[in-house]
Amino acid sequence: MAKKVNKTEAEVTEVAEVKEVKETKKVTKKTAKAEEAPKPEAEPVEEKKEVKKPAKKAATKTETVKEDKAEDKKPAKKAAKKTEEVKVEEVKEAEVVVEPKAEEPAPAVEEQPIEVSVEQKLVALYTLQQVDSKIDEIRAYRGNLPLEIQDLEDEIAGFETRIVNLKAESKKNQTDISNYKIKIKETEALIKKYEDQQNNVRNNREYDSLTKEIEYQNLDVQLSEKRIRELTAKDNEVTNKIAESQLHLNEMVSALSEKKEELSSLVEGTEKEEEQLLKRSADCEKLVEERLLVAYKRIRKNARNGLAVVGIFDEACGGCFNRIPPQHQLDICTHKKIIVCEYCGRILVDKGIIQQYNS
Repeated sequence: MAKKVNKTEAEVTEVAEVKEVKETKKVTKKTAKAEEAPKPEAEPVEEKKEVKKPAKKAATKTETVKEDKAEDKKPAKKAAKKTEEVKVEEVKEAEVVVEPKAEEPAPAVEEQPIEVSVEQKLVALYTLQQVDSKIDEIRAYRGNLPLEIQDLEDEIAGFETRIVNLKAESKKNQTDISNYKIKIKETEALIKKYEDQQNNVRNNREYDSLTKEIEYQNLDVQLSEKRIRELTAKDNEVTNKIAESQLHLNEMVSALSEKKEELSSLVEGTEKEEEQLLKRSADCEKLVEERLLVAYKRIRKNARNGLAVVGIFDEACGGCFNRIPPQHQLDICTHKKIIVCEYCGRILVDKGIIQQYNS
């Protein structure tokens, strides 16, 4: 019976060893593929010798095989980790948002100057002259009221500042008077003190010194009283000036309000017309180049009647009434260049330009 049991045990161990050998072969194949190394040759298993070994050796073999499997799995795990890291990096690169480049502003298109012919310039200048003349008429209708109002406002501002200064001076005088009164009280107290000491002197020397000090303090009191009288007189003059200035200021304020009412009544009828004329004048100035506009304004400023552009009437200048030579008249009629009067310097236009303005 013992022999049969031993045989069955030997068979079981033999089967286990065969299974272990197969598993080791599979593991070696997997490791060879992972490491790309040549397949290790499996050592021939001596079945007959190992049949006689006890079961303990088989257990130790199984443990070593398991350890080999764990060691073989480590490189595979490392390779898997590397592949995962590579994938994560690729995903991060894909997720990086490319910031759009700021669109560069388009280059500013230079406004080409409007080409205006000499004839159009002359028409614009004559129109500008007529509009400015109408504005001058409207402002002359108002008379000198705006200037008078401006002068009154300046005078009122001057009187207000004068009154403020006089009040500050009066306040200073009052403070000085109060200071002198305090000083008088202090000196009187000293005089009384010196008089009391004078009654208790030991010798004539002390008595003389105290009398001199009393005299000095009395002189100081008299001087303070004199200063107070001067300051009170001065303060009275300042208060009279303040009253006069305030009265004059009230009169000017009432006169200013009257003149403003008169000006507003005059402006009400011509305000809209003046706004329209000013707008039209600005439109005409756009058609005239800057050089001509500066010359126009300079001529208009120097002229008494404010005329810088005049027409030709009876072969003479409409501004100074001097005769114009025929050649100049022909140049003016052709509208090829701007001609000015030889005598007054005004810009000359012919009847054609005036007809275009009227039309």
